[in-house]
Amino acid sequence: MVLPVFNEEIVLARTYEELRATLEGLDADWRLLFVNDGSRDGTVGVLEQLYQNDERVGYLLLSRNFGHQAALSAGLDHADTDIVVSMDADLQHPPALLQSMLAAWRAGYDVVHARKLATVDLPKARSIATSLAYKAISRVAQVEIIEQASDYRLIDRQVLDALRTLPELGRLYRGLTPWVGFRQCIVPYVAAQRAGGTSQYGLKQLGGLFARALFDFSDVPLHVGLVLGGFAMVFSVLYLSFIMLWMLLGESRPPGWASSVSVTLVLNSVILAFLGIIGVYVARLYNEVRRRPTYLLSRVRTHEPKT
Repeated sequence: MVLPVFNEEIVLARTYEELRATLEGLDADWRLLFVNDGSRDGTVGVLEQLYQNDERVGYLLLSRNFGHQAALSAGLDHADTDIVVSMDADLQHPPALLQSMLAAWRAGYDVVHARKLATVDLPKARSIATSLAYKAISRVAQVEIIEQASDYRLIDRQVLDALRTLPELGRLYRGLTPWVGFRQCIVPYVAAQRAGGTSQYGLKQLGGLFARALFDFSDVPLHVGLVLGGFAMVFSVLYLSFIMLWMLLGESRPPGWASSVSVTLVLNSVILAFLGIIGVYVARLYNEVRRRPTYLLSRVRTHEPKT
């Protein structure tokens, strides 16, 4: 089990207890690997206590806050098991679902996604925004990003090895996991309320997720720019032909200077907008070319598994 954590001091002990109770009821050996993503509260102290009390618990400390996907990458890079399940540590991902996910793996599936049907007491505005974002992503992304499937998933060792071979530094596992293929299935669930603390994933993070899914897995915005640029060119040629024809007919000044200014403003706006889109892709290329690591570790606390 790989669990990224950020400021989860209040809920960690309960998360551990519920996971332990569930995992001990499964016919499988298990370990928990927490990844502290630069928490500013007492999360590290709780993790050290869990580590000292249970040899099946380990944790990684990132040198600073690198973000959820980077923390997830760190956990997957340090996992050495037959299967890995990633989940959040706030208990909105129900541990009871692990039995169904393990059963699906034993039935032959290499990836088991947990898909939210609903979230208890989720604000309606947030629910609508999330639904619209996923619908927009599904229309433009060049890989299947499963709607309402967060990072609660089971992956087989061969899928884990495939993910590790991918060269990109900026990772979004909601897109990369479907991209690698293999046999995949979905298990539905209803997300519970947070067990404690406050959510670190607001509309800003949702917007960031949408942007990453859009620009990391789609070149549609660039094609839209090409199409709109083509239409704008055709319109400009037609308008120029109209002006020339008007002058050839002997008129001293073509009418409609206001429309000329409007056309210029519209075309310039289109150019600036798509220069911005190109800039986003260039920035992503720049980040990849620099090859800075996805995360840096300041401490690794794991027990050697018994053989």
